[in-house]
Amino acid sequence: MSLLFKKSNSVKNNFIIFGHHFNELDMNLPFIDYVLTTYKDNVTLYTSIKDIPGGYYHLEYLRTRHHLEEKLFLDEQCFSKYKTVINIYGKIKQLQYKRKGKNQIRYIGYLITLIIMIIKRVLEYVLRKPVKSYVDTLNISDIIMVYFSGETGFPANAIVEYAEKRGIKTVGYFQGFLAYSNLQYTVKSIDKEPIRVRIARYIREGKRQYCTSYLVGKSVSNTKHFRSSGNVGFKKADRVFETVVPRYTSGWTEKFRAYLMKNEQFNYGDEKKTNVVFFLAQVKQNVNYKEFANILHLLSKLDNINFVYKPHTRNPFNIDKDAISSSLGFNKIVINGYDGSHINSMLLSGWADVGIVYGSSIAMQLLIDNVPIIVPTFVHTNSSILEKHKICITANSLDELTNILTNNTKDDIRKLIDNARVEKFLNEYLDANKDYEQIMQEYYEAVVDQKLAK
Repeated sequence: MSLLFKKSNSVKNNFIIFGHHFNELDMNLPFIDYVLTTYKDNVTLYTSIKDIPGGYYHLEYLRTRHHLEEKLFLDEQCFSKYKTVINIYGKIKQLQYKRKGKNQIRYIGYLITLIIMIIKRVLEYVLRKPVKSYVDTLNISDIIMVYFSGETGFPANAIVEYAEKRGIKTVGYFQGFLAYSNLQYTVKSIDKEPIRVRIARYIREGKRQYCTSYLVGKSVSNTKHFRSSGNVGFKKADRVFETVVPRYTSGWTEKFRAYLMKNEQFNYGDEKKTNVVFFLAQVKQNVNYKEFANILHLLSKLDNINFVYKPHTRNPFNIDKDAISSSLGFNKIVINGYDGSHINSMLLSGWADVGIVYGSSIAMQLLIDNVPIIVPTFVHTNSSILEKHKICITANSLDELTNILTNNTKDDIRKLIDNARVEKFLNEYLDANKDYEQIMQEYYEAVVDQKLAK
């Protein structure tokens, strides 16, 4: 353990952590657990919604093990005089959500979108005053943590702006593992966006705020990533520091899975069949709708597998299904499989004999659990880090995917993976050759003092 932190062990750090989706909670849980167990530091966890979908056991773990409850940021005392504004703001966000993915009359829909964005920005401007009041109550020694890109939207952008002005350290944490090896993994780059899209983006985000430092794993440490279409407008690559990834470690997997299995078991289908989990990524990232639907239809009809699909935690699957159905002219996509939306991915990974992944960082969990991964390359125009390092089985067509699943037993499929390559990859990108205590200590030091990031 670092001598620097042994000497200052009597001084408690105060971490204020902001999250919005499951991914942020999943990334922060091992860090919070380590902070409260090893250092007895203070932690405040703020979320924008109560009971984050998919995060029940994460939040329950914090309640039962550490007596830590999530808090809604807009419930802070300094917002008490702004309840009406907050209620209107919430209704505007709900309206935006309802309009998402629906067909709009081209120009009329665009104008309505701009009007809604302008109203939302006005409300955010009003709410900046209580945000500043909140930040003014913090100590200069406090450490604020927001998820990467969260600082482009409200309220994190205001929190970061006022904290930076006061000299309070802000840390942007990358909430996952970048599975893509190509840089242009979104539909369009900023240089090719129509002017109307740029206008909408500016209204929505305003002037970009930057954290004191950003902590990322080795998969995203290349500064070219921060100049790619996935990070429009990011101009502070010099603030990006490479460190370890607490979310994907064998030590945390063992610890949290043991906790999960005391509360929930997952079993499904015929034990003689191959257990297959299809982990879905966001379809907006260059996914071919027709091929995506074809895979779902194929897996639904294969009688030698137990088929489970797990929608991406960041995007409601019903919206994606509606968009795909509308685009392909289907009434709806019919899936004959188990919807694993409410099952923790760590449990699904432990159950699976095979994982099908094309862009989700859950691939790292599968690799840790020694689960063979099939990448259906034909479902999108991206390339993944799995293919680059030859640690997966590639299916370049629907026929190839069919052949792999129907003409091989689960043991045969395992033999198609080069375990030596997997081990080398895990050591290089996830520091699997280090023990859990060492990994967590490195991350802790990186958060507390950016100079200690390797």
